[in-house]
Amino acid sequence: MGKRILGAVAVLAAAALLSGCAATADDSESARQAEMFPGVYAQTIEWGECDEEFGLSEELEARIIELGVAADEYECAMVEAPLDWNDPGNRETIELATVHISATGEKEPIGTLLSNPGGPGASGLDLAYGLPTVQAFAPILEQYDMLGFDPRGIGRSTPAECEAVSGIDELNLAACADEHPIALSMGTSQVARDMELLRTLMGDDAMHYLGYSYGTMLGATYSTLFPEQVGRMVLDSSSAADWASPRASFDQSVAIAQQVGALVEGCGTQYEVSSCPMRSEADVVAALEKYTQEPMLASDGTEVTGETLYGFLVTSLYQGTVGRTLVLDTVGSAVAGGQEQIDIIAEAMREGGAAVSLDGAIVRCHSFPSDPDLIGFMEHVEEVGIPELLGGPEISDDTLRPYMDLSCGALPNSGDDVTDAFSGSPAPILVIGITGDHATPYEGSQELVRELGNAALLTLEGSGHGASFSDRSSCADAAATAYLLKGELPAEGTVCTDD
Repeated sequence: MGKRILGAVAVLAAAALLSGCAATADDSESARQAEMFPGVYAQTIEWGECDEEFGLSEELEARIIELGVAADEYECAMVEAPLDWNDPGNRETIELATVHISATGEKEPIGTLLSNPGGPGASGLDLAYGLPTVQAFAPILEQYDMLGFDPRGIGRSTPAECEAVSGIDELNLAACADEHPIALSMGTSQVARDMELLRTLMGDDAMHYLGYSYGTMLGATYSTLFPEQVGRMVLDSSSAADWASPRASFDQSVAIAQQVGALVEGCGTQYEVSSCPMRSEADVVAALEKYTQEPMLASDGTEVTGETLYGFLVTSLYQGTVGRTLVLDTVGSAVAGGQEQIDIIAEAMREGGAAVSLDGAIVRCHSFPSDPDLIGFMEHVEEVGIPELLGGPEISDDTLRPYMDLSCGALPNSGDDVTDAFSGSPAPILVIGITGDHATPYEGSQELVRELGNAALLTLEGSGHGASFSDRSSCADAAATAYLLKGELPAEGTVCTDD
């Protein structure tokens, strides 16, 4: 258990002594949490219609129903949670936007399957709305109720509503924390405690969970805090406890550069592109330099720089073959002077593309290590090397500066999450890693399995992000399904491929 979490446990225990609460037979963290915050545990969830307030527009509902899913039977509610789980004396509360989808089978459900798509900053409601439309997910929904929620500070839950006030990251973080108290309690550990509250209110004996990307860090944090409550947990496209460290940020950037290189190298073979804009890493470097000096101009005057172009290429890495082909086609036409395609790139990147928002940066800062180990980071960089796309191979101040980012120090509660190592549970956990994952490099999944201990690793040989129930690998779908429905883990060393 990380040192920060031990501190939180100590706070709860001390509060119990000060309040005169008698010791209970159940001394689990779950029981302590419920005892410290009786008010939120006494509530009954008032389920109602899912509507625009919960992000389910009439148009979206109609599309889901067209796909054969009874979206009109989805139930939504606001659930009350403490503003700060680390401060039992603070009775301020927030609201969590949640959706409940009943199991479609006739038998008693195995339980409730909670899900999260990652980000940090992505909507858990949106994931829950969409999963039932995935054909491979049907057997899961037949035997599980589903529960989705927007994490605290995000989406339709009580939002942080932070906006950049400066080009200086530190000032943006400090201003957000000063104006919006929820920014001080948006860490992964706080969200994991929200998950435990939701499990209890749903009446489930165990936490069954499907998490992707940053959602795997949520699941692993839950396992660290509440090991006895873990049921069946799938952590897809995973990272280890150091996910917010300088080393992890560097490794992600290297993986992205490698996959952008592989993308353009496959332009004329793997992807059916009419006119390949680039065919090698050197071509990408040359294009980025060119458009940094002489940006393309969108019709509204927006500059499409080398950075913009690179960001647009990165967005394709989250897509399948069709999406990647479309991005390459768009870039090819844009660099050839196509105004419509230049406008498409500018519009797509207006909100930052795949970059993490300020809200997501706040979540990350709560997991930024108190000791970023910059000397160890330097040794790692020297061992790995810096790709040409990141300004390498020379290691210099300019190429290192993006990863020597200590701006999280401007957030008062920086580093109050698990930052050392995750720990597992008596119940085995299924971890899924993709060998060519640009967002959560495969080595992170391998390390997470080592940290959890009682866990199995399923490998998907391929590129992209998100393996199971993503319309890409029936092998990965089958393994996740067998585990969730029967508790059967894949054999050690199992490797899947895309269909």
